[in-house]
Amino acid sequence: MTASTATGNGALDIGRVIQQLFQVLGRNFVSFAVLAVVLAGIPSAIFYSVQMSMVRGGPTAAATSSSVLWMFLGAVVLGLTSLILQATIIHGTVSDLNGRRVSIADSLRAGLYAFLPVLLIGIMMGLAIALGLILLIVPGVMLAIAWCVAVPVYVVERRGILDVFGRSAELTRGNRWRIFGLAVIYVVAVIIIQMVLGMVSGIANVTAGGASPVTSLFILPLIQVANALVGASGVAALYVDLRQIKDGVGPEGLAAIFD
Repeated sequence: MTASTATGNGALDIGRVIQQLFQVLGRNFVSFAVLAVVLAGIPSAIFYSVQMSMVRGGPTAAATSSSVLWMFLGAVVLGLTSLILQATIIHGTVSDLNGRRVSIADSLRAGLYAFLPVLLIGIMMGLAIALGLILLIVPGVMLAIAWCVAVPVYVVERRGILDVFGRSAELTRGNRWRIFGLAVIYVVAVIIIQMVLGMVSGIANVTAGGASPVTSLFILPLIQVANALVGASGVAALYVDLRQIKDGVGPEGLAAIFD
């Protein structure tokens, strides 16, 4: 990617971000897929299997305190591993866009290192956006767009937890409508994929005469893995492009963070 000649005046190129996303995924599919399966696929398969066993057991089994506890613990574990995966994939994506070989060990180490800060960022962001959505929806959407690269800012720039929100708002300023358009494209793509996989799940359920293990063990975890890979890689590619536009810094200018 060519470095920007003007700092702070460029417009986000949605096509370029999407192209970079798929190029990164293509070059690192095996590494990223292994990480996503371990940190998102397996935990989600366990979670959905427990959920399905409760459904098969009927209302009484689903309502027991132990079942509810297991569901809660499963959701917490899935959420925590998904956060680690997000930071891991972001590190790997930025490393790839630097022209560096993606190391599973290095990326996972970065994800584990950033886990607690990313968790706090996610909680703070989620509460603020939820409040904004309650207030006529629009403020929540605006905050979500303004803060969409807060996690990459922390992973790459190692700023303070409170500082990442202002930095993300600075990077997205002037391109938020384009980022919103990119988000809409992502949501539409996710819906289409889920509809297709939902049809496959429905066929499997009909064939099995009820809830099929194919759904809990493969289809729902596959959706989780795909969302994690595309979401984390996409936001990292977006962050790198915004850094080029705002700071005049190409991917090679970010290399120091990995030294």
